[in-house]
Amino acid sequence: MWVINGPVKQGLTGREAQDQGLLVQKKIPAELKPETALNDPSVILDKVAVANFVKNQVLVEGMFADQLANQITFAGRLDDQCTQAPRPESGTGKPEPCVAITVSVDTVHGVAGVIVPGDMVNILVVPDTQYCGQGRQAIVTNDPQNNGGALATSNVPGSASAVVCNPARYLYQGARVLFVDKTAVAQPGETSDSSSASVGNSGLITFEVPPVAAQTLASVSPDQLYFTLLPQSYTPENGLTKPDPYPAVLPGEDPTQLTPYGPQGFQTKK
Repeated sequence: MWVINGPVKQGLTGREAQDQGLLVQKKIPAELKPETALNDPSVILDKVAVANFVKNQVLVEGMFADQLANQITFAGRLDDQCTQAPRPESGTGKPEPCVAITVSVDTVHGVAGVIVPGDMVNILVVPDTQYCGQGRQAIVTNDPQNNGGALATSNVPGSASAVVCNPARYLYQGARVLFVDKTAVAQPGETSDSSSASVGNSGLITFEVPPVAAQTLASVSPDQLYFTLLPQSYTPENGLTKPDPYPAVLPGEDPTQLTPYGPQGFQTKK
């Protein structure tokens, strides 16, 4: 039986592996022989290793492939199926394929630029509202320093005490990052270098999402988006509603909340 006799790097041809003594014959018990084991290494001479292999791996079908077939295009990194079941908004009646869409954000909106390919993020949207910014409305004041009743402006119509002037909302939870700039999620057998076409982080984040989600993302101005980085164990939550723009009690004043983590404070299992 033919086995790997030393480290074989992805892209090495079968001919080079044989010339370097990286393919040798060894005897192993018949019951341990894989059904797809190759008995003739000559069939892989003009093929290339599809991944990195280590010593004592048995040579089997698929470990070496034609060079054209082994090339991974960036489009080939997209999954054929982004959903397990059809979604009502898709209108197709079947699971949806994945498409890629890029959003450009600065470091404040994009978690300080620490997002890497393969991360999952929540996407918040902060829409313009009538409560602040250009939506200010003139109201009457009796302030004597304001000419005894002239018009003054307030960030909130009829009130100057709003705390949450632009309530953020969750556009999507659990969106998967496919690229950061031109650096992609590494494929099996790839290193980060081989999956990267550029160096640095310019704030270009490419998501792998169904077509309907891509349409929604494209409909929102990037400067209205904020990303939050998620732990691997995150599960999408129900009940994430937009904040009340006129809260009577702030979270830090509410005995059932007090901290961002609840009244008991920050908890960790680390």
